Amino acid sequence: MPHNSSDTATSHRIKPSHITLTFIASVVVSAQSTVNAAMNKITLDPLVTALTVFITGLIITAAMTAAKPEIRKAFLSVPSLMRSGQLKWWHLLGGFTGAIFVAVQSGLVSVTGVAVFTVSVVAGQTAGALLVDKYGIGPAGKQAITLGRVGSSILGVIGVVIAVTGGDAKHQIAIGGVIACFAIGFQVCVQPALNGQIAQKSGEAIAATLVNFIAGLGLVAVIFLGTQLINPAQFAWPPAPWQNPAVWLGGPFSVFFVLTAARMASTLGVFIFTLTSVLGQLSGAILMDVLFPTSATNLSLRLLLGVTVTGAAVVMASLTSKPSK
Repeated sequence: MPHNSSDTATSHRIKPSHITLTFIASVVVSAQSTVNAAMNKITLDPLVTALTVFITGLIITAAMTAAKPEIRKAFLSVPSLMRSGQLKWWHLLGGFTGAIFVAVQSGLVSVTGVAVFTVSVVAGQTAGALLVDKYGIGPAGKQAITLGRVGSSILGVIGVVIAVTGGDAKHQIAIGGVIACFAIGFQVCVQPALNGQIAQKSGEAIAATLVNFIAGLGLVAVIFLGTQLINPAQFAWPPAPWQNPAVWLGGPFSVFFVLTAARMASTLGVFIFTLTSVLGQLSGAILMDVLFPTSATNLSLRLLLGVTVTGAAVVMASLTSKPSK
């Protein structure tokens, strides 16, 4: 059954299990960066890589939706929720931000390395999440911008500056790439807010996740076809999933994260969800750079210090933030 706004009062109690699940899903997102970078080496085109992620994600979520009548009912209720005004048309665009993220992710990781990519993205996410909660875009409603939240965001940006400056001549970090990563993080924090609205109103996070992948695949397909018509570029189709299953994990990883985000946005609020996600992404990024280094990987003391400062910003914000009543 669709949920109304009165249900949100009980959903704002933060549970340790929700924090843990968000953390795990965010570690997986860092692994997705490595997987998508590997796929990008095969396809030679970030848009083709993004297509593989969204096609796989759409197949998975469509199968999950078809498997249960209550999920099908929730998904089919979306048009009526829009007609009644409970959902706005722009609530359906969460997949757009994810599509942009995936499309540029694989290319930027090869330039910055997973750790710098992630630190820059999460700084953008933290700053953007303040505005998302401030204006009540997410299902948890409006939440004030407190001094603690502002201070933690500034500290997070300082952590990024420490992490991405001062490299030696061999490991100079592309500042333009860092700025692009920050911008991507700033816009992608809207995704859990919009998907969370659909999940809350329809009553099913899987239905919201399916809407996300439909919108995301549509945007990527239009951009890909447009670029090929205007300025055709060489690309290669990926191998079949059974030939190289590892490079196809980007889709399942994305489903896990988007589904978790849609469920947790109303419980944690976008800001606290983002901060918890930051910890998971930072932890996963360091792990990925250790296990699967790229030519841009540079796990210097400065980078580790920057990650530590950013982690301290997360702790600070967590201690000074409260769920809405």
